[in-house]
Amino acid sequence: MTRDEVRQLQINLNDLGYGPLTVDGIYGPKTDAAFRKQSQENITPEVIYPPVAKPWWTSRAVLGLLASVLAMIAGRLGWSIDDGQITEMLLRAVELGGLAIAAWGTVRRSAPIDPTLVARVGTRDLRLPVRTHGTPDDDPRGVFRDS
Repeated sequence: MTRDEVRQLQINLNDLGYGPLTVDGIYGPKTDAAFRKQSQENITPEVIYPPVAKPWWTSRAVLGLLASVLAMIAGRLGWSIDDGQITEMLLRAVELGGLAIAAWGTVRRSAPIDPTLVARVGTRDLRLPVRTHGTPDDDPRGVFRDS
């Protein structure tokens, strides 16, 4: 959902009496709870579509198989590694793994990132301060003044 769609959803939920919700365009826990409550009370059948088939290169099983095959081919070709190269290769692998995890998380993200949420401690959310004045399109936290 885009920010504007979330804002419209929050307005609609407030109008239907499932609020009060802050209309900030962030689909947080309060908006989710109000939406779920509205969905449970409004008993209309939903169409459930089968999951979309994913491309082969996003399958972890296929990627693991490819890595194993490449390692086997390298061993058969007589590629040997000395002690100095092992450290360099491990550092490169960690670097590449970090980039892959960041890219994977970005591609697989199903909801926008809440820029105000710092941490969840138990059932409480620790958030950055939110300013209610200013335009929320510039910064979801509002306008900050210089001290």
